Amino acid sequence: MALGLVIGTAPAYAQTGTATAVVPRLDLHVTRGPGPDTVVYRRSITRAGLDSSAGTRTVVLQVIDGLAGTRLLEVEQRFPGGGGEIVDTAVAELRTLRPVAHRSHQPARTMRFDFVGNDAEGTVTLRGPAGDSVVPVRQALGGPVFDSNVIELVIAALPLGPQFTAELPFFIYERGGRVPMPVAVRERATVAFALGSRDAWIVTVGVPGAPATVWVDTQTRAVLRVRYDVTARGMSFTDERVTSLRG
Repeated sequence: MALGLVIGTAPAYAQTGTATAVVPRLDLHVTRGPGPDTVVYRRSITRAGLDSSAGTRTVVLQVIDGLAGTRLLEVEQRFPGGGGEIVDTAVAELRTLRPVAHRSHQPARTMRFDFVGNDAEGTVTLRGPAGDSVVPVRQALGGPVFDSNVIELVIAALPLGPQFTAELPFFIYERGGRVPMPVAVRERATVAFALGSRDAWIVTVGVPGAPATVWVDTQTRAVLRVRYDVTARGMSFTDERVTSLRG
């Protein structure tokens, strides 16, 4: 993935300190290329075959220095949701994408998690008319995971190829922590995007309740499009990259 990253200094995030791969013998390819550090996606929602605009999702990526010289990837995302704006920040080890911290600021709640060993620890703060309530969280993950906040970046970093398949564990707080998801390359095809026709890997991800499809540029590893099909609500939403590719 040509992340085009900025190097800075990290806050004192808790870290695993292991740099151990989430899935053994599965090599990720996360590079610091010349691409932009800010990527904008145009979001649309489809209901009953009708498309409507739903604003944009902005992704800001930067490499920061963690404790003991560990290189970390910080991914901040801003998008509409819950009657306002949601700001999610995920921090992971750069080389393995193993999560270090997760912050989510939403109109109705705030979530803060640190990944310590094989546990997720933190708090969920719920906002209500009578004031805020804070719920402590400690979820045993049963081993290394990826953060579901950065599903598309994990997919883009995989060794994609014909007939590629894998089962990857992701962290989803609402589903109790560790959630295995099947990942498969459906095909390689030339597809028309907002940026023009590109050769892309089309990858399916078995997100529970919202199976996803990710289009990854075969040359730059940029995520060109992401679609989630929310089965219970009979709708889908699609994020289409509008920031130009470099390199």
